[in-house]
Amino acid sequence: MPYTLSMALLWVALAVLLGIAVGWLMRSVVAKRQIERARSNHLDHIELERLRARVAELESPASEHDRLRSDPAARLAPVEAAPVTPAIATAPIGDATGEPARDPADLASAEAVLGTRIERDDLTVIDGIGPKIAELCAGIGIQTWNDLAQTEVSLLRTMLDDAGPRFKSHDPTTWPEQAAALAAGRWGEFGALTARPDGGRAEDGTTIG
Repeated sequence: MPYTLSMALLWVALAVLLGIAVGWLMRSVVAKRQIERARSNHLDHIELERLRARVAELESPASEHDRLRSDPAARLAPVEAAPVTPAIATAPIGDATGEPARDPADLASAEAVLGTRIERDDLTVIDGIGPKIAELCAGIGIQTWNDLAQTEVSLLRTMLDDAGPRFKSHDPTTWPEQAAALAAGRWGEFGALTARPDGGRAEDGTTIG
């Protein structure tokens, strides 16, 4: 009797252990299958997204192609050119005398170069222009150095002729050139121009006007 009971208990224990082992194996197989399935689904999702992106890339040219085929006028429309950035003008390296280009607003340096103090856009600084001629210039719209620099010499001659015999003796040939040098702050170039015999004085050497 005791032997039979012991054997029965042994078989029960073995059955329990076998059931536990079989259950663990089954759960392990199921878990592995679930992991493989999830990994496959994830890879399929990535591949799907990649294919969708590729399709989107191909749809745009295809749509444009279809639009051009359906709209002949669009094929003849000019292609819009990309905006061109304008080149930035650089300041001149120096003037005719070899003097480095200066800041036009640097009037303090003009006194050191020219030996006299000048005011911006004072037309009487021009060799050959006095207060009266400066008034004549203002009367035809010339009020700054830059204005004078852009004025034709023929217009200046007409202005002097119309003002009467007193002003006809003045030679305005170099006035725009002098004004351009002053407007750009090229004091050395301006000094060289005014030192020339024809710097702008009247033919008899006077500085009337």
